[in-house]
Amino acid sequence: MEVGAIAEKDGTAVDSVVSQLHVVKDDRETIELACIDPESVGPLIQVLQNAPLGKKIRIYLRANPGGNVVQLQALIEALARTNADVEIAVGRFAMSCAATLWLWYALDPVNLDNDPSEGRVVSVDPLKPAVMLYHRPRWRNGPYYCFIDDFKDKKVRAEVREQVDMFDDLFYRYLEHQGLHDVHAATFSTAQATFKHELQHLLEAYQSNKDCFIPL
Repeated sequence: MEVGAIAEKDGTAVDSVVSQLHVVKDDRETIELACIDPESVGPLIQVLQNAPLGKKIRIYLRANPGGNVVQLQALIEALARTNADVEIAVGRFAMSCAATLWLWYALDPVNLDNDPSEGRVVSVDPLKPAVMLYHRPRWRNGPYYCFIDDFKDKKVRAEVREQVDMFDDLFYRYLEHQGLHDVHAATFSTAQATFKHELQHLLEAYQSNKDCFIPL
């Protein structure tokens, strides 16, 4: 079941993985977040901190390749404290940290019922088909990259463990919402082939540090 299918089935947002807010408001200020880096995230955090109660903002993740996990964490903290009414939208694709940002507020929206006395942060469905690329945190060295278990120094692995746990916990929750625990068997065999459930395949791909594609 794809993201949003639960809400499409029963017509509710509260019981779904994502909020089903399909209509883009013309009175909402759109801020395009091109990358999760200090140059992009810093000014956005200032806007969120200075926003008066109820100010309508759209954070637009358009073809966003991701970025830095520390900057992502700072942005999530700022969103949790803002007085603004914020919708997070994806255009074309959101990768890595950008996918994590969208999924974070799809699973844990702030003030989903839209109490006017509080800030609000929700992830919304794209107006056109889009895709997210999700994977465990990885660190680059030119065209090469490594994952947590590739660090030789145990101290370094301990320092980045919190970042990896953050991504892991979110992805496992996503799989739970998609129905992983209701799968009766990870695989089954016929005379012709052995079949693996799509969610089990997604889980194993993620745990193997592979890229996981999630259509929206």
